[in-house]
Amino acid sequence: MRAPPLRPGDTIGIMAPSSYVERDDIAAAQAIAEQAGYRIWVHPQTYARKGQSAGTHEEKLAALHELWADDSIRAVWAAGGGNRSLHLVDRIYYKLVATRPKHLIGFSDVTALLNAITAKTNLVTWHGPVFRMLPTCEEWPVFQRLVAGEAAEMDMSSARVLRTGEARGRLIGGNLAVFQYLVGTPFLPDLGGAILFLEDCNEELSRIDRMFLHLRWSGALQRISGLMLGSFEPVRDTGRPFGFTLQDIVEEHTRGLDIPIVMNAPFGHAKRLFPLPVGGVACLIAANPPAFHVLPA
Repeated sequence: MRAPPLRPGDTIGIMAPSSYVERDDIAAAQAIAEQAGYRIWVHPQTYARKGQSAGTHEEKLAALHELWADDSIRAVWAAGGGNRSLHLVDRIYYKLVATRPKHLIGFSDVTALLNAITAKTNLVTWHGPVFRMLPTCEEWPVFQRLVAGEAAEMDMSSARVLRTGEARGRLIGGNLAVFQYLVGTPFLPDLGGAILFLEDCNEELSRIDRMFLHLRWSGALQRISGLMLGSFEPVRDTGRPFGFTLQDIVEEHTRGLDIPIVMNAPFGHAKRLFPLPVGGVACLIAANPPAFHVLPA
């Protein structure tokens, strides 16, 4: 299930499901979105604060549900990332979401909401920039084409092929640290035949190793048809040197899997963040050169 194409003239609602954001950042992003022709309505909850969080769980849920129930709002865009969106997934009114398809946009901590909504409603969501990042988003023109229902090809010139092959399937994934907490819950989309995409930043190599071990032990990696890794920079290795690189970790935990694997694709917390439709269909070609296509709605 896809939301109707999002085009200039449509209204986008902003709310903060994770950590708090700064007003100046939202104002700068709003100016860019409005210059492109979109109408922006910032929910008051966006500026709430409780500790590091953008208000309480109840305030966040109320804002999400209000935006989703408003038929004039065509998309809900997460103001920023950070922490604590995982606390919302078991309390979302999924029937409301399913009966009013809208675009949900965000990444990083918002990975929890993207995958939970896709899992519970089969709605395609968008792993793309959080709203406050819009002034530095290089892929803004690509994102506009994708949400309008067009196809797009990712620039894979910097990608590195670990295992050759080709996969075509639904895209599932996001931030590794958040995504792996969905495994074993009702909020993980079906991984059967999916292309799994993962990214992260500021994580210890030892923790990444445990996360991939969890994905392997849970059977998640054995179900996918392809694996695409984005940016993991900066990677941390504090204390006694871990002695295994990110590539070592990936190769160890995917040993024996006959699937294409690509590293260093242009999405994540680094400079590039190519938008990816969670639940949408794509084609990954791990060859020389590699290629990746998001197929049209």
